[in-house]
Amino acid sequence: MTFLFVKMLFFLCCTFLMSTCVSKGHDIDTIPIRLAVLAPGDETLPFALHKVVPAVMYAVQTLARQGSRHIEVLHRDTECSSTYGPLHAFELYDSGLADVLLGPLCPYVLAPVARYSAVWELPILTAAGQNDNFDFKEPHYRLLTRMNGSYSQIGLIFLQVLKKFNWEVVALLFHNFEDRTIGNSDCYFLLGAVYTALGRKSFYKDFDETSKTINYEEMLKEVSQNARGVFFIFLFSHAQSVLI
Repeated sequence: MTFLFVKMLFFLCCTFLMSTCVSKGHDIDTIPIRLAVLAPGDETLPFALHKVVPAVMYAVQTLARQGSRHIEVLHRDTECSSTYGPLHAFELYDSGLADVLLGPLCPYVLAPVARYSAVWELPILTAAGQNDNFDFKEPHYRLLTRMNGSYSQIGLIFLQVLKKFNWEVVALLFHNFEDRTIGNSDCYFLLGAVYTALGRKSFYKDFDETSKTINYEEMLKEVSQNARGVFFIFLFSHAQSVLI
């Protein structure tokens, strides 16, 4: 998959550099493509730098053996921070070190960087950005390419499931962080797209799956009063304890 990322990046970079170099009268074949990887350094995350960069380097080396243009790879630790992540992007742009960005992978880093990239004319390819906010390419996200699609597609699939079983009254029950300084969970963004697809009228309730004080029985009773079908997103261990 990473190899596919880099091949797409290679195409995007060549297209961008070709237009730039032609306008300046430069020979495009002599200019290396500078690829900047933006990812968190936290090794507990599935998309940590130490996991992403080796795969990117392997893909770049494979392309080099096939005779493609030289690609220079550098990386920055975004810390999954909406402050430090964009600052690294600013530094890369201001110093002229990057022709294309791979990442960011954390939503609260990706959003501002993607908006800046449209002004900087700096393309972004990411495996993140499934939030339906990124569905609207113009004017802010026109240079953003998402490899994993959008949660809004799940919303459309969910509508088809409801239609299949003739379900009309639905409640959404999902995990979200009680600590609001963390931001919202992936479940929140996923169900947000489903909520939009349902016309923003369905009953919904969130809970923090890490909390030790949740009364699941009472919560499910409340939800049952507002729906005939419920769409659940749980950690498996919690779902098992509830269903039993």
